[in-house]
Amino acid sequence: RKYRISFETINCPHSACKSNRIPEVNHWICKKVRGIFPLIVGILRDIRVGWYKSASKDKRLPEDIRSWYEAVQQSLKVFLNASYGVSGAETYPLYCPPVAESIAALGRYAIQKSLEIASAMGVEVLYGDTDSLFIKIRSEEDVEKLEKEIESKLGMDLELDKIYRYTVFSERKKNYLGVSEDGTVDVKGMTGKKRNTPRFIREAFQRALEELRNVKTPDDLEKAKLRIIEIVREARRKLVEKRLTLEELAFEVMLSKPLDKYEKTTPQHVKAAKMLQERGEIVATGKIIAYVKTKTREGVKPIELATIDEIDVEKYEEYLFSTFEQLLDALGIDYETLRTKTATLDQFF
Repeated sequence: RKYRISFETINCPHSACKSNRIPEVNHWICKKVRGIFPLIVGILRDIRVGWYKSASKDKRLPEDIRSWYEAVQQSLKVFLNASYGVSGAETYPLYCPPVAESIAALGRYAIQKSLEIASAMGVEVLYGDTDSLFIKIRSEEDVEKLEKEIESKLGMDLELDKIYRYTVFSERKKNYLGVSEDGTVDVKGMTGKKRNTPRFIREAFQRALEELRNVKTPDDLEKAKLRIIEIVREARRKLVEKRLTLEELAFEVMLSKPLDKYEKTTPQHVKAAKMLQERGEIVATGKIIAYVKTKTREGVKPIELATIDEIDVEKYEEYLFSTFEQLLDALGIDYETLRTKTATLDQFF
């Protein structure tokens, strides 16, 4: 709200406003007009933070209610994050590249200045990306002081999102994992918990997360890495040796509409559903289709029609890799090395 960036305030005709420039770019913001973007976005932001996000963390509420609040606040977050970026899309009715450029520049400026402010206060900054800072705190007072200092100097609210017992950062940008005091493991971009992930991969992933939940010391982490290596190798061995059931290999996806409505593209679960229909089964909207990836011409088969010998091992290994990739990367473990039977432990770190 302070910066008033909007399509009708950017590069206004008032001479007195030209000194109100955005860092890094040759744009300025009107001092006389508030602008509709900051007004609407500000209101939605206040609703998200002041009501839905706070309610999602209220332990007095039942878990299902808190989950509902969490879903709403996350949806609002997506909308808020996209509200300015869309200004750079030519198909957007209020297309205005200077707005998109200014928001991006202001974001970079805010993060850089926040890093400088934190360092000047003696707060150790571990990592920073587009819209967040990871800091090592001695007490929550450090956070409160930092919030006040940034609000005072930048006019921006710094919001404490999570407190981790420990975090692990990889060299790859925006890739990290964090473990909260209650044992919750957050992995940036985590895919292992998706419902349509095959069970054998999902269970291996959960076992890996369980190892991380139990880490208390740096030595514990090194031991957990070794156990995670074995978890992944075991899952791969079972796959290669075909010591898995079709149920463990199945992808499960719900039909969201009648089969005859899939016209432009035919997703894999729809291909499998049509095979069931050809066999005489009734396949209706809402049905969960369990299918496996095969080496057959169609590339998939419903588990009712497939055999273990038809499984496309390479496709499953690709999925195993994509599921574990970010977790292993954050831990400094090379997946390709995992595939080498003669690898030594030194190669993993």
